[in-house]
Amino acid sequence: MEPGGIRHAGGLVVDTHRHTVRFGDAEVELTCRECEILEMLAEHPGWVYSPGQLAEDPVEGEHSSEAVSVLVARIRHKLADVGAQDVVQTVRGFGYRLRTEHAADRAVELVDADRTMRDAAWRLHERVIALEHRGTAEQHRQAAEILDDACDAIDALAGPSAEPDGLTER
Repeated sequence: MEPGGIRHAGGLVVDTHRHTVRFGDAEVELTCRECEILEMLAEHPGWVYSPGQLAEDPVEGEHSSEAVSVLVARIRHKLADVGAQDVVQTVRGFGYRLRTEHAADRAVELVDADRTMRDAAWRLHERVIALEHRGTAEQHRQAAEILDDACDAIDALAGPSAEPDGLTER
């Protein structure tokens, strides 16, 4: 994210402080909830967010997956009205993402191993969240150690370039 809460993704300019979205010279008129979803997607363009993640609403509680689908459809329609076609993409079986310059090329390159790894990562994420909400302090400590070991193993497998930018040393 750039200073001042400005995010660029898929040709969009998302201002998280003013809660505005622009495409070219056109401002996209969005409801508060639609803007929140687009801001979340713009936080990490190309990352896939599940309907469950997008359903979290700090003000109104959680929305259903169906409600998220309707909101995403409205966002797509409003973006298309200003010429921003196919900016919000569906990743079948996983969720939604904002198109990046490389997303279309990467979609063609996906193989079963990529899908298997992403699926495993989502399962792990869901279990970590569940343990975070229901586990004891000792279980949290043990899980953190296991996750640190898993990160070390992945780093060793993929090399130093696998660590995402902006993350600090554990």
